[in-house]
Amino acid sequence: MKRLLIIISFLPYLGFAQTSDQYLDIANKESAVKNYKSAIIDFTKAIQLNNNNVKAYLYRGNAYSNSSGYSEAIDDYSKVISFDPGNANAYYYRANAYSNIKSYKNAVDDYTKAIELGLRTADIYHYRANEKVNSQDYAGAVEDFTRAIEITPGNPELYEYRGVAKTNLGDNKGAILDYDISLKLNPNNADVYYYRANSKGTIADFEGAMADYNTTIRMNPSNAEAVFYRGNIKVDLRDYKGAIDDYKKAAGMKPDLPNLYYYLAKAASNTDENGVAIAYFDKAIALNPANAELYLYRGICKNRLNDTTAAMNDFNKAINLNRKFSKAFQNRGDLKISLKNYHGALLDGDSSIMFDTDHDGYAYVTRGKARAALLDTAGAVADYNTAIRENPKNTEAYTGRGDIKAMEANYPAALEDLNKAIELFAGNSYAYSVRAKIKSKLGDKKGSIADLRKQLEFDPKNGDAQLKLGRELIADQQYSEALLFFNKVITPGTKNGKFYIERGIAMSNLDDNKGAIAEFNKAMAVDSNTRSIAYANMGNMKIRIKDYDGAQKDIDKAILKDQNNDDAYFYRASLKMIQKNYLGAVYDYISVLLINPDNIKTYAYRGLAESYTLDTADMRTDFAEAIKLSPRDENNYVLRAEAKINLKDPAGAFKDFDKAIELNPRNPDAWFNRGLAKINQNDNSGCADLKKALELGSKDAPDVIKKYCR
Repeated sequence: MKRLLIIISFLPYLGFAQTSDQYLDIANKESAVKNYKSAIIDFTKAIQLNNNNVKAYLYRGNAYSNSSGYSEAIDDYSKVISFDPGNANAYYYRANAYSNIKSYKNAVDDYTKAIELGLRTADIYHYRANEKVNSQDYAGAVEDFTRAIEITPGNPELYEYRGVAKTNLGDNKGAILDYDISLKLNPNNADVYYYRANSKGTIADFEGAMADYNTTIRMNPSNAEAVFYRGNIKVDLRDYKGAIDDYKKAAGMKPDLPNLYYYLAKAASNTDENGVAIAYFDKAIALNPANAELYLYRGICKNRLNDTTAAMNDFNKAINLNRKFSKAFQNRGDLKISLKNYHGALLDGDSSIMFDTDHDGYAYVTRGKARAALLDTAGAVADYNTAIRENPKNTEAYTGRGDIKAMEANYPAALEDLNKAIELFAGNSYAYSVRAKIKSKLGDKKGSIADLRKQLEFDPKNGDAQLKLGRELIADQQYSEALLFFNKVITPGTKNGKFYIERGIAMSNLDDNKGAIAEFNKAMAVDSNTRSIAYANMGNMKIRIKDYDGAQKDIDKAILKDQNNDDAYFYRASLKMIQKNYLGAVYDYISVLLINPDNIKTYAYRGLAESYTLDTADMRTDFAEAIKLSPRDENNYVLRAEAKINLKDPAGAFKDFDKAIELNPRNPDAWFNRGLAKINQNDNSGCADLKKALELGSKDAPDVIKKYCR
């Protein structure tokens, strides 16, 4: 608040008739006791007696200003200036009056004139700075606050206000320095903590912002905005439940806070409480039914609940409201990808790119996914490359590109991209999934298991990831660990038969065949879609216990129920290998790869079968492909070594056995087969290999040791 000077003159009475100066004296006394109405009357009488009485105009202008008659005050100050153009105080007072009627440009001009006439106090620079702020001339305001600070460097308000001006210029770091000084001079100003919290939040100093909001609220518990913005900071810190609590508290204090339900909904959507989020979005939409963004985010929540029809309706509504809504096209495209409508997704990706203004790369990611699904890998990579150029921190672009490189067996480049994706966002669960798959192909089973556990840490209800982890534990021969894991994730409500099948596989490897059969039957009972898989695995279990007739019957049932069950053909091929029907095995392995080209272990097994049919050209091709696709899988070398034994190449076989053991010293099959090969070559050191195989759990080793080793 700018205070006007009240100037009181004491003039003598000269006779009975009152003069202009006498009325001036009376009016000043009335102004001194804030009786402005009477003062204005007497100032007017003074002017009537002497219309050249400059002081009367000046003082009456002050009286008008003090009684909120700013327009009349401006007229009086203008009269003074017409008489006395060098009167700095008149410009100063008129500037104050202009400020009160929000005529900011005129106020700035008058303060400038007063300064030019020599009135260079801290207050006048302060007041002119205020008017510049009101005129959005923040740079000019900073200059004036700086001049005021030079005159009175101990005034905390000047640092506070300069900080606000710097904030409006986007100089949040400079603003924070000013707020720091202001608080050092006056640590009890809750507003400054609030302003500093806002600036810290803007520069992503979320912990600092949180501390300042806490201080603000402790000092001024009624500051609803501080509570609300603290909620925003909690969202940035991923404390979504805490954010919801703050939003609710702020709503209780100030129900008309803008976009309250929107923020509540978005926070709830990050807590897996998508139903709660949808309810808040419903309220927000009821208040603002033409807001396309609300439909977009409600659609995202509905999609998370697998209500794809409702999600699609919301995305369509968002696009109808805003035909250039890039994010809506992008999310609708992602939904279409999940529904395998790849051509529709491609069109939405094009639209998302066309209307994209954020340039965060995600529009290109969506189109890249659609192109990859349509097997346009070159186009997909080009899109992912563009996404990364637009936004080098786009974790999904690195993930997608890494996925394609993995499909092309360019594992080093794929791992580089996936590592980058995870570095950018540690919670990128899909990146862990893809990286786990690559590590498994490279024979790094433990690394794969670690990545799958990490994926489940961020996405604990992901059934696909649970199945992959259990399967990887089995592949790494951690059968007891796999059984414990499935016991934990399978509940009475589990309706996905694949979980029971995998638990059965773990049991069968622990020689609990009765338990395994019960699990396979349970799978078929709860999930008819898994009958073929259950019969196939039952057959494989019977192969291990040498019930070949039973195995044949179960595998035949599996193929009868699903002719596209690649595992069933793989197990039938294994049975044919035991029966020495090597050509039949080759044909079954061919069927496996026709059904599922990603079943890459089949190449090595087909190569072994081809060694028995003496098809050495195809054998070499298959082993080369197996090692190319999975260069660190020791089983590829074990199988190739067996093939070389068949082809009378023991030296080559031993090199492969050695390589397999080098890759995984804990693989019992590698030790067992090398030991048996040595014994067949009259090398007694084979017994040491067989004993090592026994130590590692080989079930075939005891009989062979009993026969050959004493």
